[in-house]
Amino acid sequence: MLLTQDEVAKRLRCSPQKVKRLRISGQLAYVPGRPVLIEEADLEKYLEGIKRQAKPAIPQKEKSGKPVLEDAGVLARRIWLARRNFQLSKPNRGN
Repeated sequence: MLLTQDEVAKRLRCSPQKVKRLRISGQLAYVPGRPVLIEEADLEKYLEGIKRQAKPAIPQKEKSGKPVLEDAGVLARRIWLARRNFQLSKPNRGN
C-alpha cells in the first residue's frame, strides 16, 4: 500500500517536514512524484531500524562479590543530575 507524506507523518506522529528530512537523508525510501509516495513496507523497515532493544538489568554484584560497573551513559546522567541538584540547592549569593 502506498502512503502520502502527510499520512506517514500522522502515523509517526510528527510533521510532514520531518518525513521530508527522513526522505532526503536517505533513511526512508520513497517513490518520487507529486505527491511523494512511501510504501508501507518501507515505513515498517524504517521503524524496525530505529527501534531500541531493552537492555538487560545490571546486577548489583557478581557472584565474586565485586560490584558491577554501570553503563557509561547511565553514570554520566547520574553525575549530571547530582551536579544540577547541587547547584539548585546552593543559596543565591550576591542578591
